[in-house]
Amino acid sequence: MENHLSSQIRTLSYVENEDHPVFGTLVEQILHLLNSKLIFSDILIHQNSPLMLRQPKGLVAVTDSPITREELEEFFEVVEPNWAERIQDRAFDRSIDLHTARIRANCFTFQGKRRLGCVIRRFPKEPLALAALGLRQSEQDFAKLTSGLVLIIGDTCQGKSTTIASMLDEINKRRSGHIITIEDPVETLIPQRKCIITQREVGHDGDVESFYLGALDALRERPDVIVIGEIRDAQTAQEALALAESGPLVLASLHARSTELGLQKMVRLLGNTEPQSQALAHALRGVLCQALLPSVQGERYHLATECLTPSPEVTQMIATGNVSAIRGWMTGKEAEGCHTMNASLRVLLAAGKVSVEDARNATTDRLGFAEQGL
Repeated sequence: MENHLSSQIRTLSYVENEDHPVFGTLVEQILHLLNSKLIFSDILIHQNSPLMLRQPKGLVAVTDSPITREELEEFFEVVEPNWAERIQDRAFDRSIDLHTARIRANCFTFQGKRRLGCVIRRFPKEPLALAALGLRQSEQDFAKLTSGLVLIIGDTCQGKSTTIASMLDEINKRRSGHIITIEDPVETLIPQRKCIITQREVGHDGDVESFYLGALDALRERPDVIVIGEIRDAQTAQEALALAESGPLVLASLHARSTELGLQKMVRLLGNTEPQSQALAHALRGVLCQALLPSVQGERYHLATECLTPSPEVTQMIATGNVSAIRGWMTGKEAEGCHTMNASLRVLLAAGKVSVEDARNATTDRLGFAEQGL
């Protein structure tokens, strides 16, 4: 990085980076990292800075050698041959297969277009086994549903896409049907097993221009399961609900901090009317809110979850717009199919897997966290 000698970001030791090929092309360096034993979620690349990794406990530089503009331009050519034109307007995303790994690259300019940058997220070549994610059985059972709406909620980069891909593959292994996904961009590729898989990419040069239009198209494509990669606006929220009411199982992700905040956001996007609240209440089959926490040793992430399987009481709360009451109900009625994030964090803390500070940052109920002396 410029002035990197004064940087406080740690650099990997020779042993840690497994003799990283400093003199290879940028593509070769990226492939080496993707196939190494290093634990990280993202590769961050800035022109004139060393390669950086986002590890569970923070950023780390791979070497002291800065990446040049020429190296980044060469990588951009691999990602998108028309990159120079695309990057003039804004950052762009591309998902590509690099031999043994699949990545999403977000490419951008900064400092008044004088420098180039890229953030790379890696995905499994195939979905992970649902049981391996750390989900409770009641949460895994969402994959057994055949209709209705399931919301996967959480902040960005909390593993929502990984969970959805694993749920889809579980469905794919168990029953025959047509699975349609609408993603921006297509991330983990779902192999064809018992189901036929249609993964559609959002974007002006993708398969469909928006999540809403993809959802609008989906019903005429005879789906059994539909995934809406992100509910971002009112139109998409309304179409997701309409799809869930029409027969298929709809899995949709939503950026929100907690179960009740996610439901409040959904109600707001639907228009905040009584008929829409009632429709959501009767279509909803479950809410899974999740967070990834670094382990105490910093060598991996642990998944903490909050789960809501609607009961008659919860259905009534949503239908009448009393979503804020759900938190108290969940806290007092923990049972099969329903638990709070604090309950999940309590298990991780008792096992010594995560720190109190990281658990406090992940909780969806800070007051309850403090009251329980966690």
